Formats: sequence, C-alpha cells, structure tokens
Amino acid sequence: MLKAGQVLHDNDPRYRGRKIEVVRVEGSFAVCMSGPRQVKVRLSYIFSDGMPRRSGYSTAAEASGSGASASLAQP
Repeated sequence: MLKAGQVLHDNDPRYRGRKIEVVRVEGSFAVCMSGPRQVKVRLSYIFSDGMPRRSGYSTAAEASGSGASASLAQP
C-alpha cells in the first residue's frame, strides 16, 4: 500500500538516481513532488516487487553497483 511520505525511485535509465516523494493518493494516481514540481503518477506504473525494469517507479531502493560486482569477484 502506497502512503504519503514514501520515496519512489525512477526506473528510466535517462533519469538515473531521480527520486520523487508521494504527497497523497487520489483514486488511481499518486500525487508526488519532484523537486519544485508536482507530478501525477498512475498507480499501475509503481512497482514494489524489486524486479529490474526500464520504466515506471519502484518503492524499493536501488541496489548499489559495488555490491553486485563484489559477489562476482573470485577469492
């Protein structure tokens, strides 16, 4: 369940690192703040399953690149 104050991470590779904050949920949209701008995001574009995507928004924090490469390193 999405709630006010939650931070969403943009999955679009063109906006790497962009985060928006949920202000309120209205029907099938989340009203969010992206810097000084207020944006409406359709709830169907917000994912919380942790699967990698190239579009939409994720509620889970992005995995750091250093952690993934460390697991592939040989001893």
